[in-house]
Amino acid sequence: MVPAELWLQVLAWTKTLFEATKAAIDLEQTFQKYAHDPETIREAQRVSIELSTYSQAEVESLLRRLEGCRDRFISQGGGKDRARCICSVLNEARDGNGGQLPLIDDWRSIYEQPQCSRAGLAGEGQQSWPDAGRAIQCDQLPSIVICAFLK
Repeated sequence: MVPAELWLQVLAWTKTLFEATKAAIDLEQTFQKYAHDPETIREAQRVSIELSTYSQAEVESLLRRLEGCRDRFISQGGGKDRARCICSVLNEARDGNGGQLPLIDDWRSIYEQPQCSRAGLAGEGQQSWPDAGRAIQCDQLPSIVICAFLK
């Protein structure tokens, strides 16, 4: 079982970095807000108990990637790279969970944001995932990602 404290860091950084894709924020202050948020703490405890598909090494890898995003945000400022970075971490989590984004905190809503779609969320080639009983299929072309609901 991965410790809840490790999951809490992953969840708090995910929320913090997602906020940073939308506006200029104080990264450390926002991280501390989420790290002490009772709802985020409860979710980290739940995930630590219920989600057994990830090893501690995999969760540590997600945290290192998020910290790498944080460091790039600080050194490079804004732009599309912020969205690409957070989306690449969520793609790694999806791939580590057999191709399905795990039901963790706000990950699904973050994953479905336009910033992620434009950042190459769909990955290479075609990808699809369930969405309330419907599937969405995305094709990544050289300069655009096209997604559509399938019947």
